[in-house]
Amino acid sequence: MVLLRVRHFLGVLMNTTNRLALALLVSVFSMSCTDDTPIHAGSDMTSVFAFVDVNVIPMDSDQIVENQTVVIAEGHIVSIGDVEEEKVPDRAVQIEASGQFLIPALSDMHIHLEGDAWNAVFPPGEQYPPEALDFEQLLFPYIANGVATVQVMSALPEHIGLRESIANGEILGPRLLLSRMVDGPGRAWPPPISTWVSTPEEARQVVLESYREGYDSIKVYSFLDRASYGAVVTAAREVGIGVGGHIPFDMSLEDVLDAGQSLIAHSEELIKLAQSPYTQDQIEDFARTIAASETWITPTLTTSRNILRVFEDFDGELERPEARYLHPMDRGIWSFIYANLYEPIPREHRTAIRDAYLDFQRPLTRALGAAGAKLMTGTDSLIPSNVPGFSIHDELAELVDVGLSPYAALRSSTTEPFAFLGELDRAGTIEVGKRADLVLLQDNPLADIAATRAISGVMLQGRWLGAEELEQGLAELAAGYETGR
Repeated sequence: MVLLRVRHFLGVLMNTTNRLALALLVSVFSMSCTDDTPIHAGSDMTSVFAFVDVNVIPMDSDQIVENQTVVIAEGHIVSIGDVEEEKVPDRAVQIEASGQFLIPALSDMHIHLEGDAWNAVFPPGEQYPPEALDFEQLLFPYIANGVATVQVMSALPEHIGLRESIANGEILGPRLLLSRMVDGPGRAWPPPISTWVSTPEEARQVVLESYREGYDSIKVYSFLDRASYGAVVTAAREVGIGVGGHIPFDMSLEDVLDAGQSLIAHSEELIKLAQSPYTQDQIEDFARTIAASETWITPTLTTSRNILRVFEDFDGELERPEARYLHPMDRGIWSFIYANLYEPIPREHRTAIRDAYLDFQRPLTRALGAAGAKLMTGTDSLIPSNVPGFSIHDELAELVDVGLSPYAALRSSTTEPFAFLGELDRAGTIEVGKRADLVLLQDNPLADIAATRAISGVMLQGRWLGAEELEQGLAELAAGYETGR
């Protein structure tokens, strides 16, 4: 019955107007140690590390500070200085980094994470029991791609305990920010992926319950009515948690900005408020309005681009090299969404989606950057065909391709997420005293943003994982998932 219900709501979505169809856009590094013993992920927070002769990109300004020694202890940066002058502690693990570049770790502020609720898209005999979902493995591709913070935009109850296990150092994973998805009934993602509310009182109770259970924020979805949306925002303000997500169809851009919605989850959300043919004046007006507000936005350009790629060749998307690291559940979710949501879209609607991406969403993102809007990277990973972890590099490339500088694009993934969280005093730049979530790159990303893909190692939770260890971890994932297909 659950599967039939899912098929029903997807069928409803696919039989709506073009307006709703548009809304669906929704050389290996060698580490030398003092005793020639490699350091593995099990290193604890008492370990001391020193990046020696590294080029630091601190991300507090568009600059490179060359030939530095950066010392890490207890998961924090304790000193930064010229390689000729900075003393390396005797017990430090030395990471020889000459000619390489050190950046703050990346963030993906819009992902979806596997969990029991996603079994709703599988027949009973093909569902995945809890033991089939090893979250340390599922999250490893983020770490391997230098992503140390992710925001889950349809968080589930099991993710709350997972978040604490990561924070306590019991398992290795990126920091999780958990947003519970709330929507009007009967039109989109069903419970338990989303929580449906029909009245303002139901909406209020969901927010209060979410706060008590430990969610970090609320994600509003497209079919909340105006009164229920208002109840969500009011209750969230009372308990002190944020509200982000879509612009509901009952609301205008000005409505959600005035309400204090902290995050717009896609730049494509503005498409349903725009008039076609799209004009530059219209685009710049949207950009100025958002830039003048306190609301952040994750453009998620790679989501829209990949929808177009899925239209052209879904099977080919499943054969992309990085798709080797997809859990079998992910492949099933991709196939279900494609068959029930994307494949039935009529050709004329596909053309409208392509035109909106090329003629509105990309120019809007460029205009948002030019206007000084608050941008963060988000990829909607787990949705076809955004591969967890790998998709962050696709999004960075998209941002630069539409006109942002490599520095601005990189800042949207390294620094701005912590400004959004109110934590810029603790993380997001390379400065003494800040958290040492770091990525060592072979080349300079300020010259070519593609350099973020060539990772020599990742520092996370006071642990150092060199390229060889990251590659081995990915290889083991691929081998294990291949047998499970």
